[in-house]
Amino acid sequence: MPRLPLAEIRPTGFPLVELRSTRLSLARHPWGSVSSAALALTLLLAVGCGGGSDDGGEGSGLGALFGADEPAGQGGEGLFPVRRGGLVGFIDGTGELVVEPRYHYALEPGEGLIAFADAEERWGYLDAETGEVVIEPRFDGAGPFSEGRAAVAVEGRGGYVDRRGDFVVEPQYSAARRFSDGLAAVRSGGQWGWIGPDGAVVVEPRFPFTRDFSEGLAAVRTGGGAGFVDRTGAIVVEPRFAEAYSFAGGLAPVRLSDGTWGFVGEDGEMRIEPRFYDAQPFSEGLAGVRIGARWGFVDEAGEVAIEPAWDRVDRFSEGLAAVAAVGGGWGYVDRRGTVVIEPRYASARPFQRGLASVESPEGGWGWIDRSGRFVWPPSQ
Repeated sequence: MPRLPLAEIRPTGFPLVELRSTRLSLARHPWGSVSSAALALTLLLAVGCGGGSDDGGEGSGLGALFGADEPAGQGGEGLFPVRRGGLVGFIDGTGELVVEPRYHYALEPGEGLIAFADAEERWGYLDAETGEVVIEPRFDGAGPFSEGRAAVAVEGRGGYVDRRGDFVVEPQYSAARRFSDGLAAVRSGGQWGWIGPDGAVVVEPRFPFTRDFSEGLAAVRTGGGAGFVDRTGAIVVEPRFAEAYSFAGGLAPVRLSDGTWGFVGEDGEMRIEPRFYDAQPFSEGLAGVRIGARWGFVDEAGEVAIEPAWDRVDRFSEGLAAVAAVGGGWGYVDRRGTVVIEPRYASARPFQRGLASVESPEGGWGWIDRSGRFVWPPSQ
């Protein structure tokens, strides 16, 4: 996956396992070339865990506006972004160019719309099927749509628009994240809380760090530890962990004070005993874990499903997971751990709608199908 200098966006004291595994790169993200401030803002708008700024206050500048967790751009429909001549256009699933490269940056689809930046680094939205502009570029930053809303930034403040581009929540927050489970985390006065789709405050801001809601619970940091709250903001799992991440399939990875990782259920009880050096959330019934110096995968019973043989791994998507060979490149394995696409790429991202974006060792990003055949060759 694209490699990331984590210090740029990781909240101090609340490390992010998803960022460690996916390595989103602000410097050389595949789909565009806006300024570092605007790019940082939009990537952070797009994703879902937040903390305070490094100085402990509200932060300053666009890059300080939003917290980060999971990678954006795993939409389930429409076009695929490509880059040529330093500009971004779009192809369909067969590799045919549908929208000529003319944008400076773009996210991948979210609920049928694609956030893009024009030459002035103003953000708007395209129709993910036709490539037509449906919301004119007028925002300082924009995230993908989720549950009918998108977080956008205007003059350093975050708010939300609907699919027509009308504000449903006026820009007023120092940080704002995507909607998940009907709630969106927002930051005010240096603390995080949650609002509903109409902007009404559901949980008053009082947490220094939070994650998005997933399966009815959200990880928070309070009182020196990490635990979980329900949709009313009530603590349902006491903050007794050093780190805690989002639930998936009824399990959440947590780190204990001794540095070991395990998985808890929604009642906070340990379901998979802590014995790993690192761990990722479950996806498609498997979770990446580090055993010793190498990564493999376990199933929901905690049994090793794929032996630890990889330098790094990413989550499963559409039955395949990107893995990095020790001393080599990125490729893909299936659920049995069989290598189906040989490790030969500099970076690789999860499959979506039958294609995956990969980076060539010579530079440039392209799209491959499940056989490893390029439908769009690496280009810059």
